[in-house]
Amino acid sequence: MFALLPVSYGYVLAISLLATVAHVRLFMIGHDCAHQSYLPRKGWQNKALGNFIGVLTNTPLDYWGSQHLMHHQTVGNLDRRGYGDVVTLTTEEFKATAFRGRVWYRIGRNPHILMFIFAPIHFLIMQRFPFEQKRAPRKVWLSIMGTNLGMVIYYGALISFFGLESVLLVFAPILLMSSTIAVWLFYVQHQFDEAYWEREEAWDYKDATLKGSSFYNLPRWLHWATGNIGYHHLHHLNPKIPNYKLAACHYSDPMLQEGKSITFWESFRLANLALWDESARRLISFTEFDRTSEPSR
Repeated sequence: MFALLPVSYGYVLAISLLATVAHVRLFMIGHDCAHQSYLPRKGWQNKALGNFIGVLTNTPLDYWGSQHLMHHQTVGNLDRRGYGDVVTLTTEEFKATAFRGRVWYRIGRNPHILMFIFAPIHFLIMQRFPFEQKRAPRKVWLSIMGTNLGMVIYYGALISFFGLESVLLVFAPILLMSSTIAVWLFYVQHQFDEAYWEREEAWDYKDATLKGSSFYNLPRWLHWATGNIGYHHLHHLNPKIPNYKLAACHYSDPMLQEGKSITFWESFRLANLALWDESARRLISFTEFDRTSEPSR
């Protein structure tokens, strides 16, 4: 890609699409390493591979992994929100929020802002320090600082060979696209009208996984490109299944095919759902909320 810079930046951008696919697949392998599932032998092998991939994908294994594992343990729990996911307010909570807070929530839940602004900021800036953990344990700090050091060495070597401008021109589109795709994949698969949200006393892990996570019904090549994370309901049911076995597991049992299935085009509409209506037990958009409710002032 660096060799093509003097020829045409259009060629670089075209190849960056393929590089983005590789970057997303690497991230999904790192995701499995955080679950100790990618390599058959659990232990240092998964951790070593995950830490190496973390440098390439700007993702500290233990920091991101700790947040993600909490997401698995709390998904769909209204009393334990905000762990490794985008916070979802109920309609009553939104009504009770001050005007400024409602404005910020609307901005933060705008899919375009989430994907094209928050996602790159999260991967490139927020993961450089444990912003999401007030009292981060030592292993999290070591993971973050180790990844940061690896990134300094990795990008520093590239800059010394090719120059800062060339590195930015090559890597900026890859990092922007891959971070957007990664956040989209994890976000949209919990976004559908009849999603699962319960209070702590009624929350059930199995129901949260099969009713609160969807099967992203993508073309086969897109499943491959995204590391099979589209079998999200099954991944939540048993995160120890590596991504390369999810498809076979999905089709091995008819019960696993009964959950919510969303298509590629349908997911763009579902991305606009932003509030949980506890009385109707469904996710609704701001448009629907504004049509049926008058927020308190």
